[in-house]
Amino acid sequence: MRSFITILVYTFFIGWVSSVSAKTVFTARGPETPNDHRYDYQQKFLELALEKTREDYGDFTLVKSRMGSNTKRAMWEVETGLYENYFVANAVTPKRLENLVPVPFPIDLGILGYRVFFTSEETKERLRSVSSLEDLKKFRMVQGLGWSDSEILKNAGFQVAEASDYHGMFQMVANNRVDLFPRGINEFLNEWRTNKHIENLSYDEGLILYYPFPKFFYTTRGNEAQAGRIMTGLVRAYDDGSLVKLWEAEYKSSIDQVGLLHRKILSIPNPNLAHIVPDYKKYFYFASQNGTH
Repeated sequence: MRSFITILVYTFFIGWVSSVSAKTVFTARGPETPNDHRYDYQQKFLELALEKTREDYGDFTLVKSRMGSNTKRAMWEVETGLYENYFVANAVTPKRLENLVPVPFPIDLGILGYRVFFTSEETKERLRSVSSLEDLKKFRMVQGLGWSDSEILKNAGFQVAEASDYHGMFQMVANNRVDLFPRGINEFLNEWRTNKHIENLSYDEGLILYYPFPKFFYTTRGNEAQAGRIMTGLVRAYDDGSLVKLWEAEYKSSIDQVGLLHRKILSIPNPNLAHIVPDYKKYFYFASQNGTH
């Protein structure tokens, strides 16, 4: 009897181990700092896509990469295959499309292209007189290392400083070391709540700078099959409404707070998209809602 129980327990254990090991491990981007929540949304989107494809592709486990990598480092980690089935969302550039495997779905539905400015109290007053791109070009902007926004802004004629410390960029504008820190209107509210304690930090209430800015997931070369799974899952989630529901839960309050429709929108081109197949545009939020941009 004891032998039978031992065999039964052993069989159950082996079955459990096999079940766990059968799960495919996927890796989402971890934070740069303990208070950095910018990439939580990426993880939620990956999980949604994986859930939508569980029956077709099998079970999965989703983990985070180690904390501390800025964007430049994170993209290197993707390119070198440092983590198993590592998917990181970033802007579309010809180099990334060539060197990595993209998932050509704009995970923020294009809303990141609408930028509001963090600034100082003094610069906020100066911004009141801005009515054109030429006026805006008199102001110096800051962006992070490895952000493709720097290239887009410089191409349009803006002065751009680059910094490695994300949180430090809010200090830079508050201290008037630079004039403007442009942030997506979907990012604005959480970042304002996190940083409004900084002395002299403010934000502009009259302008939006817009450039088309689809953000795709990328993974390492050779991982085309798993990229196909993520694309299938995202499209399914979009079609059944669960993706837009998640998007609205994450971003609608911030977009409403900005008051997009009551601001002057100044637009510049994104040269990185000149030769990119524009199929992603059908998933842009404003394209699907009211035909703008």
